[in-house]
Amino acid sequence: MNILAIDTSTSLASVAVTVAGSVIAESVFSTDRTLSARLIPEIERLLIIAGLSITSIDLFACTTGPGSFTGVRAGIATTQGLALATGKPCVGFSSLALLALNFPLANHPVCALLDARKGEVYGALFDCSSTIPITLISDCVMPP
Repeated sequence: MNILAIDTSTSLASVAVTVAGSVIAESVFSTDRTLSARLIPEIERLLIIAGLSITSIDLFACTTGPGSFTGVRAGIATTQGLALATGKPCVGFSSLALLALNFPLANHPVCALLDARKGEVYGALFDCSSTIPITLISDCVMPP
């Protein structure tokens, strides 16, 4: 299965192309006022590197937040647009759940946090004792 994954929830955006579960091409770039101008060209560049066309993507995935409102909106709109244009499915994932995936088989609960600015953080708590995080406390905004 060929997957195109997009994360635009923070000031660093990432795009990755996977083939049969292996990352073939990936990119991380700053989104300081350039996300809308850089996202599609970066997707095109990675598809060329991977030797794929947009129609050979089987699934489009993106983060649904929490995170930058503008960034999340741009990522979801791009993902939905590509899925609609190609007739392929798309799925969304919590950016905090994806952070928690970095701690598989953890013996203790994992608290994923992102800076929400204005003295607050986005946070969630996960049981990562298996390979898929189980949400203990859902995504929320709170003081640190």
